Amino acid sequence: MTATGDFLNQVVPTLVRLARRPGGLLLTAAGLGVGVFGALGLLAGLTGTGGGAWVPLVLALVLAVPVLVLAVRRERLQRQTRDLHVRTVHQPSRDVVVVEPGAVPDPVQAEMDALSAAMAENAVRTARFLPRVEAAQRAALAAAGGPVRAPYLKDDLRVTLVALLGTLAAVPLSAIGAVATAAALLAR
Repeated sequence: MTATGDFLNQVVPTLVRLARRPGGLLLTAAGLGVGVFGALGLLAGLTGTGGGAWVPLVLALVLAVPVLVLAVRRERLQRQTRDLHVRTVHQPSRDVVVVEPGAVPDPVQAEMDALSAAMAENAVRTARFLPRVEAAQRAALAAAGGPVRAPYLKDDLRVTLVALLGTLAAVPLSAIGAVATAAALLAR
């Protein structure tokens, strides 16, 4: 494994651990908001007349989709990074290594090859939807040594990013929808 792959396998679990609590709070807030909105939407649909009474429930279900996708992706990421351990940095030795001119040690060449492959992957942007995110994911996967050494990079990060943005939007939208649905129920 290259130093870049080792670095990714040390940094990613740390970032996942740091984001565990805020991510859980975001999913809890969005889940509660969408749940209350959905319950009020169901109540409005059951007590109302006509097809328009079911609109709040449909909107709540639409807001629930990114929340559920993010929850599944978050749990999968937690599971995939659980086995990766953060290693401590050791003091470098004071040994002197002499390298003859023109001779490149194998680890350095392997690292250069991995970084070159990552840069080549990052330069190709063929995706129509968030091409830079897709290219960055392919580059990180190449630098880390493939999906076997970096299983946390298997899932498409574009889907996760859109689910995160949808979950962030679901918190205020579900609160507004719940208040509007409650007001409509009280006005009947």
